[in-house]
Amino acid sequence: MFKPLRMKKIGLLLKNPFAVLSDKQILLTGVVAFVIGVFLAFQFQIQLQILRINTLKIPNLLEVVIGHLIIIICLTVSFFILGKVINKKTRFIDILSSVLISLIPLYISLFQNINGFLSNETSKIENAVKDGTIYTQTPPFLLIIVGLIGFCFFIYYIYLLFVGFKTATNAKKIWHYLLFFVILIAIDLLTSGLINSI
Repeated sequence: MFKPLRMKKIGLLLKNPFAVLSDKQILLTGVVAFVIGVFLAFQFQIQLQILRINTLKIPNLLEVVIGHLIIIICLTVSFFILGKVINKKTRFIDILSSVLISLIPLYISLFQNINGFLSNETSKIENAVKDGTIYTQTPPFLLIIVGLIGFCFFIYYIYLLFVGFKTATNAKKIWHYLLFFVILIAIDLLTSGLINSI
């Protein structure tokens, strides 16, 4: 009896943590995750962006912190404004918590670069593209597996961001969802250059 109930709660937590945890728990978890995420990004030398990662640039701690703050601030402000358009009762703290929680899968995916694995493989691919040998090479099996796992975490990140936004704003219409994804892509394009220039 205990195990099924516990597994069910974990399932609900993964499906929609915003409906299971209290506001304080969500915010606290998000803040703790942010601190850990900054440490991991610095440790594994990965520059996070909203819809991509940069493994070829080696960021220092200040660059990592600023990059993370740009991501959180831009996502939070943009979706808060959209949230106010959809529902005037949208709270800033709910959007902020949604953004912080959604980044957790991205932080976990940083382990792809243990011992510089992802950076080395990305560098090899970039060199192969430059010298034209990319067409004669077969991608390493391990890179494919790691890439698929990373992609799953990325999809879950987008899912949590969407569910958090939907919960915070009570969005229900198709145009609400379309605007969410349009703004997400637009923010990524606008901030990627800014983050890369740090």
